[in-house]
Amino acid sequence: MFTQGREKKIFIIDGFKVCWGCVKLAINANRMSTVFKDEGKLSLDYVPPHLPHREKELKILATTFKPLISSPGKILPRVIIRGQLGTGKTALSKRFGLDFEKYALEKKVNVKYVHVNCRAEGSFYNALKNIILQNFKKDFPRRGYSAQELLEFLVDILNRNNIFMILTLDELESLIRKEGSEPLFNLTRFYEDKPPNMLRRIALICIFREPECEEVFKMIDRSTLSTLGFHVIRLEKYTSNQLKDILEWRVREAFKENTVLPDTIELIADLSGKFGDARFAIELLWLAGKYAENEGSKKVKPEHVRNAQAYAHPSIKIEDLKLLSLHEKLLLLSVCRLLKENATAYIPMGEVEREYNVVCEEFKEKPRAHVQLWKYVKSLSLTGIISTKSSSKGQRGKTTLIGLPVSAEKLEKEILKIIGC
Repeated sequence: MFTQGREKKIFIIDGFKVCWGCVKLAINANRMSTVFKDEGKLSLDYVPPHLPHREKELKILATTFKPLISSPGKILPRVIIRGQLGTGKTALSKRFGLDFEKYALEKKVNVKYVHVNCRAEGSFYNALKNIILQNFKKDFPRRGYSAQELLEFLVDILNRNNIFMILTLDELESLIRKEGSEPLFNLTRFYEDKPPNMLRRIALICIFREPECEEVFKMIDRSTLSTLGFHVIRLEKYTSNQLKDILEWRVREAFKENTVLPDTIELIADLSGKFGDARFAIELLWLAGKYAENEGSKKVKPEHVRNAQAYAHPSIKIEDLKLLSLHEKLLLLSVCRLLKENATAYIPMGEVEREYNVVCEEFKEKPRAHVQLWKYVKSLSLTGIISTKSSSKGQRGKTTLIGLPVSAEKLEKEILKIIGC
């Protein structure tokens, strides 16, 4: 249903081509959006002014790099940021860089933040060349230099212009796999043979993706690894509640007021909470908005999320549905119909059971007892076909709430097809 490139995904939704990660989007380009206020706020390149649940890490970075302001050029701060996909490593570093540049300007220190994606650049040589071309010297010759000569040239530019640079090497594991520890060695040991009074110009933030980084650390010699310092920021996966906070911020920035239902945000947070992945959560939010926009709907509903989930992260296979017993299929059919009819993310177990009885009557089947239904629910939840959660404190009594990770309407059609209707 989609193809994935280096920087973006292309989705085909009901005949429309849409591109996740691009600010320019093809769908409904000729008419005003029914739901979006500023779609660019959902782009992969967008750096929000506030990063919920990463405030502590921003403070650690600010404290670590403070010597660049208090004693410019005397100490070179170096930090490792590590975490799994979607934990906010890139956003954290970029937000810090933008804020620190402004702070340094107030203190009359010329600090330049530069962010390099090592996977995209492909080599240390390309990374250095593009840093120079894009930030300092647009007419710089593209050939004729070694990587070490480019590094010397970059430091010379920084010296002549009295600039202190914070260089972030994102997805550094990809560069080390290709070139070993030499790029890091050259960066961290650059000043060893220089005069002791020479000002140090390049501070480092090294971003590694888990779990790949464990293998990569073994490829770096111990002495080079030690030069990166002892400042390691490890970003844990986001919880569902934390993702909900992130989504609420993005909704306020990207969507028109009151267009995204609270249940929609809750469903996206729960679905992406299984992975702790903010990038996936924002992708789901964007795709759900696209579904709503394509329908001409003025509200982004849970069913739009289920449709989006089918494209963004398919989790139910037809083969798995065929292996279910008849009554498991009938129970699943009940859940589909209730969720399709109601603009809610979850349905209480009691309502599902009542609908199941109606469905059994429709198919001339004797309903199974409550205990057996409960076993079906547990089994379906374990296989990922349904999602379950306990009701919140605000609701009367404690009950199990049942939802779906995919479109209720599409799943209903598949079940009926399998049953033979």
